[in-house]
Amino acid sequence: MYEHPDCRIKLARNEDNYDLLFVQEIRRYFPFTPFVGARVRNDFVWSNCLFKRNTLVLLDVYGIDHDSRLWKKPYEFQPERFRKWDGNPYSFIPQGGGDHYDGHRCPGEMVVVEIMKVSLGYLATKVNYNVPRQNLTYPLRRIPTLPKSRFIINKVRRIY
Repeated sequence: MYEHPDCRIKLARNEDNYDLLFVQEIRRYFPFTPFVGARVRNDFVWSNCLFKRNTLVLLDVYGIDHDSRLWKKPYEFQPERFRKWDGNPYSFIPQGGGDHYDGHRCPGEMVVVEIMKVSLGYLATKVNYNVPRQNLTYPLRRIPTLPKSRFIINKVRRIY
């Protein structure tokens, strides 16, 4: 909301479940992790590439969530893109690929989405605050990815 103040107005109105669109775009644009790793259990070939048992493999979460073959203008923050998203569990992988119900994604993922929606709704409608100058860059070599300054707000006031 700080970098895109027009989104705060849309979140406050929450027309057509805008809060879900906003949360999904946050998760796509600012990934929790730049990559996830695993070891190959059994030898297999995928896309003409041999994966040998015990090989460490990395899934490029950031790269897939910013791939221009999958996302139009991937480096622009556009919550509305999720109105037309086809639900492909391999194009949007904020916490890993596949279906979170039976795959390797976090089983609490939908709980996190709901917590984010409620929190953002509160910030958009119940309080005003100031965002002091700070370093909001985030390194893609850190897990979890976090802004250098975290995110600091002050002068928090309730809206009555």
